[in-house]
Amino acid sequence: MNRRTFFAGTAAALTTVAAASACTSSKPGPAPATPTHAPSRSPSPSRTPRPATPADWTALAGHLDGRLVRPGDGDWETARRLYNTRFDSLRPTAVAYVRHADDIRTALSHAREHEVPLAVRSGGHSYAGWSSGDGRLIVDVSGLDAVRLDGDTAVVGAGARLIDVYRTLAARGRTVPGGSCPTVGISGLTLGGGHGVTSRAYGLTCDSLTEVTLVTADGSRLTASDSENQDLFWALRGAGNAQFGVVTEFRFRTHPAPRSVTGHLTWPWERAAAVVAAWQEWGPDQPDEIWSALHLDNTGGGPGVSVTVFSLGTYGELQNAVDRLADRVGASASGVSLRRRSYQESMELYAGCSSYADDDQCVLPGTTPGRSPEGALGRETYAARSDFFDRPLDEAGVGTLLARIREARGGSASIALTALGGAVNRVAPTATAFVHRDSRVLAQYLASWGPDAPGTAIRAWLTDTHRSMRPHASGAAYQNYADPDLTDWRRAYYGDAAPRLTRLKRRLDPDRVFTYPQAL
Repeated sequence: MNRRTFFAGTAAALTTVAAASACTSSKPGPAPATPTHAPSRSPSPSRTPRPATPADWTALAGHLDGRLVRPGDGDWETARRLYNTRFDSLRPTAVAYVRHADDIRTALSHAREHEVPLAVRSGGHSYAGWSSGDGRLIVDVSGLDAVRLDGDTAVVGAGARLIDVYRTLAARGRTVPGGSCPTVGISGLTLGGGHGVTSRAYGLTCDSLTEVTLVTADGSRLTASDSENQDLFWALRGAGNAQFGVVTEFRFRTHPAPRSVTGHLTWPWERAAAVVAAWQEWGPDQPDEIWSALHLDNTGGGPGVSVTVFSLGTYGELQNAVDRLADRVGASASGVSLRRRSYQESMELYAGCSSYADDDQCVLPGTTPGRSPEGALGRETYAARSDFFDRPLDEAGVGTLLARIREARGGSASIALTALGGAVNRVAPTATAFVHRDSRVLAQYLASWGPDAPGTAIRAWLTDTHRSMRPHASGAAYQNYADPDLTDWRRAYYGDAAPRLTRLKRRLDPDRVFTYPQAL
């Protein structure tokens, strides 16, 4: 979102600048302290691995229907990079743009034979840079991007970008719940849970999942659903990112995509404590169709506070709801913007794509799959951490939150508090591998800086902010905001589901073909 939901608003419109938005998103605190190469794994018992030679790579390219891009090729500098410029120093060994399951099997076979560590990439938004890595063969599924409706079921290729999913389905009056960043891949979002502006009404992205097709470490093609490979289906809904195989296709139950209402409210900073206190009681308890997020930001000109709202209901219902919020605050918002929009227009607005005349502009520039020569989006430089909150912050917690945003220096800082509840929390914690069903609020702390700056001060702010808020939080963290600095990450991401997930990982991937610092 697969992503942050910080929106900077004006009276006329909302400008998305986040990862659950457009897109400063999906990634960690300071640069990974954990190495990005794969831990050692057992060689295949049937043969002794040997290092891959140039001839082996040439042979691999010849056996793939998709492209294999290697150092020295014209597209290499584009192909090797992720969305976040923090990871531009990573040097994978090749990128395989697979076109189908057989290409995936071929790439996996090459990796096993030569003990080349793998990375799996869809949109390339991994907060920790784990969809790449030094010396890794990247299996990139961007070419598997078909989106179609089969009745009310969406059939979505693993490499489809969110903006294309929304546009294709909205043209037929349907949608699936998801994040806001246009270039996030459907795979990463779904397999880690997936939240966005319709989640309180329709649930997480993974809650609409009905079937997954994937290729496992041994090259087997499996289908997982409520009736087939049920343990795997359970795990893929919240703990599936590059853990058990390479997904090729998803099937989702779709939902209506009606006209909607977007909104943005601002208050002067002196009202910030009252706004936080009021919103955290108000947001998670609204009717399901009303989503909201509170934003604290400091871009160097002093702190600000705002609330972004979205509704699948009527203009009048949302207007009444924000009036009740203002009553709780004890003061009307100093800036208010509410507007009716088509569903597609709303999604394009949150994606930061509404100003583009051509659909092909709302992607990164380039000629490799998932990009377009007309692409107008830029990459970003950022780091993020997360917390879940099961209860409202007390006065001390609110004070700490506001003090932290005031103290930001050396870059841009934001704290996004997203209201949960509704359909998200009506799913039992053990029904899927996304266990955070009792939380009221998801917090994302985000630091961004210029690509040529070290970002030292603002990254220190991020670390200190996360440390300061932990005593007030539940101890859980959002697995789609992968955080290399978490020590007890299994517990933070997966809670009581961790032992069951670990057993499944050992069964399906005993040689740890799919591995990275936080692989199960």
